[in-house]
Amino acid sequence: MPAKKSQQVEEATGSGMQEIVERVTDIGERVQAEIGDLNRHMQSTLKKAHISEATIPDAFSKAPKIISPKVHRWLDVAVTSYFAVLGIVFAKRGNGRAATAAFVNAGMVGGVSAFTDYNGTGKKPISFKMHGTLDAVQAATAALAPVLHGFADEAEAAFFYGQAANEAAVIATTDWNAGMPAKKRRKAA
Repeated sequence: MPAKKSQQVEEATGSGMQEIVERVTDIGERVQAEIGDLNRHMQSTLKKAHISEATIPDAFSKAPKIISPKVHRWLDVAVTSYFAVLGIVFAKRGNGRAATAAFVNAGMVGGVSAFTDYNGTGKKPISFKMHGTLDAVQAATAALAPVLHGFADEAEAAFFYGQAANEAAVIATTDWNAGMPAKKRRKAA
């Protein structure tokens, strides 16, 4: 290839790479802005509904607290995996309704977990106690999924009912205050 042609290819490739980098940076900034907007919207909606981060976790304050934030994080990974595997199995069996419900629940648990501040550092937008309230929403979603997706009379429904009951036990026995920032822990105690 002649030197002039080679230089033109390098320049075109360099400008093409620069354009790709700029596009990726722009997309990243837009995603970050959307996450911030979503967080503000969620907080506003919960405030209007008179739901605070402590609404559900504090309802179980008398139950023994045997699950730490670290253990709860691993349970969230297990539940996300459980629903993802169920979704694949149900899809392979041809039950698209149950598969969809399983994938929705996997997404809920995985999504909330990804944004949860398990350590109380304030680096993630969902506090550990708010995570407990959102766990109750997910448990309700799992319990209602067979009815809403039209497979309540099928064997697959038992997987959802069982996980919803399990989630209630996890919510009751998790030490939600342990995952809160130190100043909020003192206040809650």
